[in-house]
Amino acid sequence: MKINSNITAYLTNNAYMQNEMRLSNSTGRLSSGYKLNTAGDDPANFAIAAKLRSMIKGLDKVKTNTTTGMSVLETAESAIMETQEMVQRMNELAIKGANGTLSSADRQLIQDEVEQLMKEIDRIAETTEFNGMKLLNGTFNDRGYTNQPSVTVMDYSEKTASGKYYIDLQKSGDTYVINNSAETLPPGYENAETLFGTVDPTKLTINTETVNYDDGTSVDFVSIKGLRGTELRMQIDGGMPITDPLELDLTGLGSMRLQVGTEQGEVISASIPRMTTDVMGLAGVDMRTKGGSQKAIDQVGNALEYVNRARSRLGAYENRLEKTDEFLDAYNESVTTSVSRIQDTDMAEEMTEFTSMQVLSQAGISMLAQANEAPQQALQLLQ
Repeated sequence: MKINSNITAYLTNNAYMQNEMRLSNSTGRLSSGYKLNTAGDDPANFAIAAKLRSMIKGLDKVKTNTTTGMSVLETAESAIMETQEMVQRMNELAIKGANGTLSSADRQLIQDEVEQLMKEIDRIAETTEFNGMKLLNGTFNDRGYTNQPSVTVMDYSEKTASGKYYIDLQKSGDTYVINNSAETLPPGYENAETLFGTVDPTKLTINTETVNYDDGTSVDFVSIKGLRGTELRMQIDGGMPITDPLELDLTGLGSMRLQVGTEQGEVISASIPRMTTDVMGLAGVDMRTKGGSQKAIDQVGNALEYVNRARSRLGAYENRLEKTDEFLDAYNESVTTSVSRIQDTDMAEEMTEFTSMQVLSQAGISMLAQANEAPQQALQLLQ
C-alpha cells in the first residue's frame, strides 16, 4: 500500500479524461449536426467534404447562369417572332404586287408599307437588348473576318465547319464564282472545296443582291450555299474588285458563352444571328413594278427561311439549356447526398454514443473518488 503514488487514481483519472473528451466530441457533433467539425476528426474525409461543399456552391451559380442564359434566348426569340411576322407580311405584299391588276399608285402604297416594315425590322435588331447587351445586331453572332477591307463576313451557318479558308472569289457579270486557288495554301488554311464541299457551280447556290445608294455607292450582298448545310453571307463594297484570294477566318469568335459547369471549359456557346434586313437579303427589295414584286417573292422567301432557321436555332439552344438545368438539379442532389454521408451526424447513433460516454463519465467520477479514499486506509496500519 503506497501513499506517494496513487496508481489507482492515476489510472481512473486517465480513463475519466478520455471518456470526458469523447463526451465533449459527441456533444459537439450533436449540437452542430456535423460528424466532422474539425480537420482532426477525419482529415481525408474532411478534405473531400470541403471540395464537395465548394462544388455545391459552384453548382448553385451555374444553375443561375443557365436560367439567365435561357432568359436571354427567350428574349431574343420573342423579338425574332415579331420579325418573322413582318417578313411574312412582306411575303404577302410581294405576292399581291406580282398580280397584274394593280396600278402604279397601288404598287407605290405596297412599297411604302414594305419600307416601313424593313425599318421596323432594323429597329428591332438594333434595340433589342438584355441587361444592356444588344442581342440581334450581331453582337453574339459567330463573326468571321477577311484580309480585305472591301469584304465583310455578315453571317455564316452553324453547320459551317470552323476554320480558316483560302478562297478565290471573283465577280462574273451580276454574280460571283468560286474557284480553288491555284496558289499554295498558307499554313493552317483550307481551300474552298473543304469549306463548301464543292466548287462545282452547278452544286453551289450563289445569290447576289446589288444595292445602289443615293450617294452613288453600291454594295453587293452575296449568299453562298454549299453542301452539308454550309452557308456564308458577305457584304462586298462596290467599285473595289477582289484581286487577291480571300483569307477567311471562320473560327466561331463572338458567340455567347454560357458557363454551365464548375470547371474551366464547361461552356455552351450560343450564337444569336444578326437580324437586319441586309443580312436577310432584303436591302434591294423594290415592289413598285410587277417584275420587282415577282423578284421580291424569292428575296422575301429566302429572308423568311433565314428568320425561321434563326428562330429554330434559338429554340434548340433553349431546349438544350432546359436539359442542362434538369441535369444540374440531379447533379446537385447527388453531390449534396454525398456530402451528407460524409459529414452529417447520424443523430440516433451519436445519441447512443453520448449516453454511453455520459454514464462512463459519471462512473469515472465515482471511481476516482473511491481511488482517492484508498490511501486513507494506510492510517489503520499506523494505529
